[in-house]
Amino acid sequence: MWRSLVAVFGGWLAIQFLVVITDGIFARIFPGQYGAGLPAPAWLTGLRLACGVLYTVFGGWLAVLLAPERPWRHALYLIVLGETMGILTAGMSIGLLPFWYLGGLLLLFPVAVLAGAWLRLRGAGQGSSDRPAV
Repeated sequence: MWRSLVAVFGGWLAIQFLVVITDGIFARIFPGQYGAGLPAPAWLTGLRLACGVLYTVFGGWLAVLLAPERPWRHALYLIVLGETMGILTAGMSIGLLPFWYLGGLLLLFPVAVLAGAWLRLRGAGQGSSDRPAV
């Protein structure tokens, strides 16, 4: 059970860590356009969304990597955790962030987690001993 919790929360925390680091980098690179209290331009918000999707693919990959068994179930648990947190965040961010950004996060999170899980499981199957030797 502990390994399952580590897998799911590890994937979610990795996503959050990368998003926070990227926010800090964007605030330094675009000081007049991005930061606390500044409404970011649409292109920068879109870039942030794209980065978040990539990080979510990694989080799904990591959750499946750390899963002790039933990797797809752990990906599903990560989706449930992420969507729950996303809905809470969206509720608190209405009016602060564009609707398309909040909706994009909620719609793309499950797809990105599943993509990361699929990439991990596809890669894990390549080293299988049931392949014929060349």
